[in-house]
Amino acid sequence: INIARLPVYLFIGIWAATELYVLIWAVMGSFQSTAALDKNPFGFPTSLDFTAYYTDLTGGGELHVPLGSFLIHSSIVVFGSILVILLVSVPAGYAISKKTRLNTAVFYLMLAMIAIPPAALLIPEVFLIRDLGLLNNFVGLILPYIAFNIPFSIVLARAFFRSFPRDLEEAGRIDGLGELGVFRKIVLPMSPIVVVVLLIVNFPTLWNELLYTLIILSTNSVKTAQPGLLLYQGAYYVSWNNVFAGIILVSLPMLIFYVIFQRYILKAQFIGAIKG
Repeated sequence: INIARLPVYLFIGIWAATELYVLIWAVMGSFQSTAALDKNPFGFPTSLDFTAYYTDLTGGGELHVPLGSFLIHSSIVVFGSILVILLVSVPAGYAISKKTRLNTAVFYLMLAMIAIPPAALLIPEVFLIRDLGLLNNFVGLILPYIAFNIPFSIVLARAFFRSFPRDLEEAGRIDGLGELGVFRKIVLPMSPIVVVVLLIVNFPTLWNELLYTLIILSTNSVKTAQPGLLLYQGAYYVSWNNVFAGIILVSLPMLIFYVIFQRYILKAQFIGAIKG
């Protein structure tokens, strides 16, 4: 063991134990009744009570929070946004990966757009969406998601395509393919990793986003899962078992996502360093 790194290992261990404790506490609390949690918040469940999960998914219970519908709304918004982001950023990243003055200028423009925090544009964005009549509309949330995530996705795709073998592109041109044909028939079939990486980068960001969805989708008929969890706080009490069950349900897609794509996550961390 490297003694110099011992404080780092100790910090990581404490942090991991804290996160694991919170997760275990949420899981245990989700299988208990509100009365049992009030009596012993940190106790183990004596039996597995799935009532909180059922009421969360169906919108039952005293607070009538339809978290199941909110999860469907989140899926529509997130996957709709990611689909457009992929359709735009992959070909755009390939286009500006070529060395020209115009492409370099576009690249730096994308970097400048990345530097703008979404919260700084919240007020004008909301007024614009209101004027377009898109408040409490999925499209009104999808459009800002696309606008704020496309620049980084283009930069990431550009970094990948900068390392693509140019000999293969030249071979396609010799065979009579144009630029679009080279991209569609040669480059894209050999680049599924960039699509997966963009999915890995964008899905957690969009799934966990709260600020815009809290303001743009304010009615329960279109509300998404993240702000939906706030509804479990009533006027006089908090339904903690529903809160814990809701946290597990909202986190489950993320856990499934990381299990499916875990072998690509490490690759995603290195693509940005490839011929930036």
